[in-house]
Amino acid sequence: MARTLTKEDIRGVFPPALSTFDDNEDLDLDTFRRELAYLRDLGATGFVIGGSTGEGHALTPAELHTLCQVAIDEVRGEIPIVGGVITTYTRDAIVRAQAARDAGADGIMLTPPIYQPPSDEGMVDYYDRVWREVGLPIVIYNVVPRAPVTPELTERLADIPGVIATKESIGGNLETLGRIIESVGDRIAVTWAQDPLMFPGYAMGAVGSISGINTILPEHSIRMFDAIQRNDLATAAAIHYQMTPVARAIGLVNWPAGVKAAVNLQGRKVGLARRPYVPLTPEQHSRLEQALDACRTVAG
Repeated sequence: MARTLTKEDIRGVFPPALSTFDDNEDLDLDTFRRELAYLRDLGATGFVIGGSTGEGHALTPAELHTLCQVAIDEVRGEIPIVGGVITTYTRDAIVRAQAARDAGADGIMLTPPIYQPPSDEGMVDYYDRVWREVGLPIVIYNVVPRAPVTPELTERLADIPGVIATKESIGGNLETLGRIIESVGDRIAVTWAQDPLMFPGYAMGAVGSISGINTILPEHSIRMFDAIQRNDLATAAAIHYQMTPVARAIGLVNWPAGVKAAVNLQGRKVGLARRPYVPLTPEQHSRLEQALDACRTVAG
């Protein structure tokens, strides 16, 4: 049975789990379980299933249900499981959120509509209607630059009883992160997810992250967050500068293929992304490998 997720549960390092596929692009659940176990044992404080890093855009509701169910079985209630909802319209968002709920997920991470941006009124209606129809706590996912969840809009969404957190990604920036922490940080958990800028986001007061870099470099991510918590800024900064070349290298390629290439290069064999996201070119692969080689050992 799902726990009653609150803003206090959205803390620390939440890796967005990879959705793993076999050679026919069907779900590979054995690899999925292995990856979850690896991240959990390192100290992940929760998982998002079907986020951007998990190719949530490419999953059917049934596949999201299956992955959430497997994740819940794997963690056995030890840490929260949040289902990712990425779509273009409210009706489908409700179907996907219900799939996560029916699998036993503790909450959902809801992305704004990813094709046509709605008005602010439409955005409020979107989040409110999904909450009222599904009843799971919601993490806002501010990741669509052309449909940003602005600080002013975040204040309005924080009035929805089911909204417990926000994941501030490329829909915002460090300036808007600061404004959101100041305006609603006492009402919802404010997390940060711009991979090349994790250290300053934490230093400004983000209480955790649901960021792709957590999945790519989990040990670095956990140790940097822990260093911030004990006010060891020198160690946190050193780890930050190890991680940023990897984040930049992946930022130069298509995200799903780049993330899986980075994880595969470290020996965690997770397969390939679903098409049309094809493998990296040899040049891209080499650049990523060089960035990873520079951070084999965690600083500090």
